[in-house]
Amino acid sequence: MNSTLDPDRLLDLILERCIQICEVGSGSLMLISRADEVLDIVTFRGMNPSVRTKVKLRVGEGITGIVAASGEGMIVNDVTQNPHYISIKDDILSELAVPMIVEDEVIGVISLDSSRKQAFSEEHLELVSTLANMAAQIFKNLQTFRQLEQKNKIQQVLIDISRTVTSTLVLQEIFDDIMDRLDKSLNLERGSIVLFDAEKNILKLSAASGLTAEEMEKGVYLPGEGVTGKVYESGEAVIVESIVSDENFLNRLGNASHFKNNPENVSFLAAPIKSDTDVLGVVSVFFVHKKYVDLKTYLDFLQVVASVIYQAIRIQKLIDEEKREISRENILLKRELKNKYKFGSLIGKSKSMEKLFEMIQLVSDSRASVLITGESGTGKEMIASAIHYNSSRGDKPFIKINCAAIPENLLESELFGHKKGSFTGAVADKKGKFEMADTGTIFLDEIGEMDLNLQSKLLRVLQEKEIEAVGSVKPKKIDVRIIAATNADLEDLISQKLFRADLYYRLNVVNMLTPPLRERPEDIPLLINHFISKYTSENIKKIKGITREAHKLLMSYGWPGNVRELENVIERAVVLSQSEMLDIQDFSEISGRILYGEEGEDVEVGVDPEASSEVASSKFSPAHLDALDGRAMEVVVGEVEARLIKYAMKKFKYTKTRVAKFLGINRNTLDKKIKDLKIDY
Repeated sequence: MNSTLDPDRLLDLILERCIQICEVGSGSLMLISRADEVLDIVTFRGMNPSVRTKVKLRVGEGITGIVAASGEGMIVNDVTQNPHYISIKDDILSELAVPMIVEDEVIGVISLDSSRKQAFSEEHLELVSTLANMAAQIFKNLQTFRQLEQKNKIQQVLIDISRTVTSTLVLQEIFDDIMDRLDKSLNLERGSIVLFDAEKNILKLSAASGLTAEEMEKGVYLPGEGVTGKVYESGEAVIVESIVSDENFLNRLGNASHFKNNPENVSFLAAPIKSDTDVLGVVSVFFVHKKYVDLKTYLDFLQVVASVIYQAIRIQKLIDEEKREISRENILLKRELKNKYKFGSLIGKSKSMEKLFEMIQLVSDSRASVLITGESGTGKEMIASAIHYNSSRGDKPFIKINCAAIPENLLESELFGHKKGSFTGAVADKKGKFEMADTGTIFLDEIGEMDLNLQSKLLRVLQEKEIEAVGSVKPKKIDVRIIAATNADLEDLISQKLFRADLYYRLNVVNMLTPPLRERPEDIPLLINHFISKYTSENIKKIKGITREAHKLLMSYGWPGNVRELENVIERAVVLSQSEMLDIQDFSEISGRILYGEEGEDVEVGVDPEASSEVASSKFSPAHLDALDGRAMEVVVGEVEARLIKYAMKKFKYTKTRVAKFLGINRNTLDKKIKDLKIDY
């Protein structure tokens, strides 16, 4: 009895043993269906297979039914003399029937048959009754075990679905992932999500599993139409035991003819997707009605899924209602949901930043080493912080070290620690950064500056997961994730024999390239607003924003120092400004750099080399500027605007509509500026 976890196999085994013990030729085991008080034959021996469908004894009917009703075993050693006997086989002369009882409840009956009279004794009755009750208890336990398995599987699916909802804000992705998980995890036949379209007054299919594009188009219902429409109209979940026997089931998608299983065994479960006041749609699944599976448990689960779908829809509506651009930090706080565009102080909505955020999400929970490359000032340290704090190590140590800021002779001790007396000045044992970062993450900035000797020791840490302090002979095992960063070309350093190739490949498991600010100009307004807000708060100022002219100036600059330079410029302007709006005069150093071409050789500000040289040879020397006392801003800004317009006119072959779009102004404004600035073209 304890040799199997399969309830059907258990019932087969117990019937076989009972037949052997009593030395008879046939028998059956029946379970009581409480829905209609009928004895269902679940296993039999020595009978025609048709007996399972043809024989349906009611509780109280026949010898077996009487045993089921009374809970008392019976021996009938001559069935011809018993008026209650119902023949299910021609040659049966004796019958023994015993109840299967658990906690004072009869759950089934074991019936044994013999072709001879006087085949059973009281000893047979006692022994088979004992076995039947033991089997009943084990059978009940197996049913409970199956139900727990079912609930555990459901719980895992819910956990997976919740992860999906927190990883994306794209509603269709959430719908598709939910249906995919339901299909794969619970072995559903099909499933769908329909939502109410208020404009057309219809329920329309939004996501499904197991349906073709053509079938998806057919998924339209009116409120109150079919099972789906009635669930939407009533707001109540339903179970349809068999889709072929329910008159409300429309079979609009042709489901009944496409199931892998017999449609008679397919159940339909549907739950409303609703808020406190409204029903938004219906989520439904087709489920093969297997033995010992509690459909009510699955319906409860489906209602939880419907609640998750509602929350996803609600979040999507909140997003759609947003009318203005706000910082990614505020989005995170307002929606209380991890947002793939915002990690810590990293801000951006450009495609390159979107891709970077997605990569941060993908690598955060892995153990892989990460190499962050890119120009200075692009936020490599912030990316490392985002990876750590969004990982499972987020509550563990995060140790940062700049390899270029510590002398070579001290860096080894700083990284790996030292033992007392290992060198002059080592007056006590000291833990290194790697040991301090154990179970967490260590960030090695400017890794390209590391000495070759130290590089070999770092390689050992990556390969062997152990460190050895200076002066120690005993290595120590550690669990540290390494994130490295550099603005140098490591492959070029490798060719110069200044960086180890094997270390490079160990560190470069995942490479993350931080885009320079000039390649993501659409992020500049977000960063400007963020830094103004940050430094206004820190310096207790009342600056409300930035003027259009100043905004244009900052957008036209190439930012060779990237985000770090932009942050410094905004902080300086906020500290020194005496008005409520930052204006063009608060960024005079930027105006000067653009005017005199001092942005650096690697930076493009939207003008060609010829135009850049013109600006560089500008007539506005310091002496000339001094002579413009009272008109300096007007003249200088006018000159810059005129040159930008001339450049754009030449670039776009004097097509004013395209020029205006490039400059970020409308056509009328462009015409006015051409007239005011007396531009010839």
